[in-house]
Amino acid sequence: MSKENQNSARNTLFEIEARRQKSFVDATAEKVRNHQALNDDEIKLLCPVAFKFRLTDKEKTKLGLSKHYSFVPTMKVVNDLRELGYECVDAKQVKARKKSTNGYQKHMLTFEHPKYKVDKVKEVKFSDGRTAKFTTEKATEYPQLLLTNSHDGGNSFSLSAGIFRLVCSNGLVIKTEDYGSARLVHKGYSFDAVRKLVNEFNVTIDEVLTKVTAMKQVELTKAQQIEFAKKAALLRFTAKSYNEDNIADVVDLDGLLEVERKEDKGNGLYEVFNRVQESLVKGKYLYAASGKVNEEGTKTRKGREIKNFKQSIDVNKKLSELAFALV
Repeated sequence: MSKENQNSARNTLFEIEARRQKSFVDATAEKVRNHQALNDDEIKLLCPVAFKFRLTDKEKTKLGLSKHYSFVPTMKVVNDLRELGYECVDAKQVKARKKSTNGYQKHMLTFEHPKYKVDKVKEVKFSDGRTAKFTTEKATEYPQLLLTNSHDGGNSFSLSAGIFRLVCSNGLVIKTEDYGSARLVHKGYSFDAVRKLVNEFNVTIDEVLTKVTAMKQVELTKAQQIEFAKKAALLRFTAKSYNEDNIADVVDLDGLLEVERKEDKGNGLYEVFNRVQESLVKGKYLYAASGKVNEEGTKTRKGREIKNFKQSIDVNKKLSELAFALV
């Protein structure tokens, strides 16, 4: 084969591999959008750090860890959760702040259980004996488990219970501390410990779904909506100088409460919660760095989207507490 033909064949192989890789990336993204179970290769594409399987003594020293530090791979927890019926449907990792922590940084994996992803179905029986099933209501809220971890010794495994809302890709994250420890230390890690925690979460999820149903029955006055928006804004504006008496001068509360989709229109607590949550987390509001936000001539800035998943979980937990307090 001539050199020219060799180069042509090599380029063809590169093109085939590039198309194959793009197809794999696109297919994985589609599975994440549709909440489908991810296999190991797909998880690795999204979150390579989850596939760290051991730490050498040299690595432990570099990270400032004791040689006796007990390392538990994230994928071991993933497989344990699979044994308990929970499938990974999304995975992500933060960008390492230091070169020395690259490959060990924080990461988060999302799990769902098929039994909670069920449409409401009605069975109809015809006079000739035939039966047919019809979907009367599509499932729009999926209970989830959120696993966060790092391999640098800075964080133990942490599990949070959440409710994913399909209509806007938001998630209600529940304060799990009320239902027992949500952390799994690396030392002494066991499948039994994971199973115990998951069983607690299954009870939690049933209780939370009941609370979500109750939220849908609560109507808020305009004044109550403003009060809720004030408390929500203070989850982002945490300086001591901010309080419920002056936060309305800093943050455009009407922006936090703005309706973006028909599903969130109305005065119900559930609709108000979802509007405020999306605005707060995605930075869809204006605030004043100085002066009063609604005064003419005041320079305003757009809110910042919360991209750090740990901060997002923390804010969502506190926001859900505010909402549940009104049920």
